[in-house]
Amino acid sequence: MNLDMIRRRHKWLTLAILIIISVAFIFGIGSFVSGDFGAITDGPTGSAAEVNGEEISIREYMLERENMRRQFSQGQELPQAAIDIINQRALDQLVDYKLLAQKAEELGFVITDEEFNNAIHSDPSFQVDGQFVGVERYKNFIEQGLNQNLTDFENYYKERLLAQKLARFIGETVVVTDEKLINIYNLQNETINLNYIEFSADDFISSEDPSGEEIAKYYEQNKSSFRADELRKIRYVILEPGTFENRVEVTEEELKAYYNAYPEEFRTEEGALLPYEEAKNSVASNLKNQRAEIVKEEFLQSSQNPDGNLDQIAKENSIESISESTSFGRSEILDDVPPQIVISAFSQEKGNLTVVPVGTSIWVFELSEISEPKEKALEEVKPEIITAINNQKAKSKARKKANEALVKLKTAKKDEISDKTKELGLSLSETGPFNRMESVPKINVEQIKTEAFEVQGENATLGKVYENDNRFYVVMIKERASAKPEDFELEKEALREQELQSERNDLLLKWIQTLRREAKITRNEELFPAQG
Repeated sequence: MNLDMIRRRHKWLTLAILIIISVAFIFGIGSFVSGDFGAITDGPTGSAAEVNGEEISIREYMLERENMRRQFSQGQELPQAAIDIINQRALDQLVDYKLLAQKAEELGFVITDEEFNNAIHSDPSFQVDGQFVGVERYKNFIEQGLNQNLTDFENYYKERLLAQKLARFIGETVVVTDEKLINIYNLQNETINLNYIEFSADDFISSEDPSGEEIAKYYEQNKSSFRADELRKIRYVILEPGTFENRVEVTEEELKAYYNAYPEEFRTEEGALLPYEEAKNSVASNLKNQRAEIVKEEFLQSSQNPDGNLDQIAKENSIESISESTSFGRSEILDDVPPQIVISAFSQEKGNLTVVPVGTSIWVFELSEISEPKEKALEEVKPEIITAINNQKAKSKARKKANEALVKLKTAKKDEISDKTKELGLSLSETGPFNRMESVPKINVEQIKTEAFEVQGENATLGKVYENDNRFYVVMIKERASAKPEDFELEKEALREQELQSERNDLLLKWIQTLRREAKITRNEELFPAQG
């Protein structure tokens, strides 16, 4: 199982993430810095990527990545599949910003001092109670909170504004006519109602077992599928957030500096500032948590080419005993070992040290045992073979009956369907009305929807038998209803905005794809450990 398969397990979440990220330019830059900067202070340095010779620093990448994680997690733990996508999309998005900013400069776009000042003053990161914090606190925020040179930060900020300016200019070229809106509205709101006859393989299951000859033949033809799973076993330690916090020390001077830099974090509900001594434990917790993130990040960076062994890592992190799993198969779901660890274990060699982030923890494991798959004997799998043969025969009979019904109903018109179905001794069912945006009720075969809306003329029956798992369907048009013209005016402007947004996004993505094809982009692949 690889990363793509993991992603499919979280289809809707990962789809939502990609959709939201892809339209980031259209919706605006927003606040692309955050009040929680301790996690990148004094963090790793170096280049995350180069775009046409211009660097994207690891600091920028970490900031973008953490902001994306925070945006999509909403305080909840994200599945590892989503984290993996966000980690890579964060760098991709920084590359896109850089490409757009470079193109904007080439086209003569600039960010004026007035535009920059307006953006800074309206950025929620530099506001308290909706008001700009003031120049001194703003500078202090950048230089002490971010540990970043003010000029470097402002150049980075202006680059993002420049990218956004070009993105908005591109979007303003899009026009959606009323004629196009009417066509879209009609396509979205036309409905169709279907009759159908269902043939289930379950109704054709034989009570007689297949012959010994059939069973033996099936076994020989499918012998490779009758193998006991390969099993693996791992030794592992889990590094929790507290593991890294225990390795962090903060001085009294650092505590006081943080307290003085961020007094708004230590106010009561009434607005009074807590005395330092009362806030001290909270300050220490914040700083240790933030610096623990740095230690964790450095550990992950160094673990891409790990030295030492599992016992050494356990000792360095004061872990007294190393855990060992039971033997498990490739697709097995375990109570004590997360799915991503199971997946990763089947991509490693025996004895290799592997590091995998799982939520807020880090798993460090080595493959300790491999049990090779073995072929199962005929007698062992005989019940499974009998079931498989009977299911095959039942499906074949159901499909045959469905095709026979299709031939007899193919030329029937809508008003003849009911009588002809009764003559055949079959039962006619109805889906109920649905439109192009919805699944086919009760059947849920996408191809039926596509072809039903394309049918023209008097013949009601669609031209093939449709299959869904162990069920086969003969499908007929019962009725269709056009969209109501009087409702169009009520929905027109909302539909226009929706279509404008979609077309702006499509156009912007085409620009970015073109810029990417023409650019020289070098990524730091060490940022992304190989996935199983």
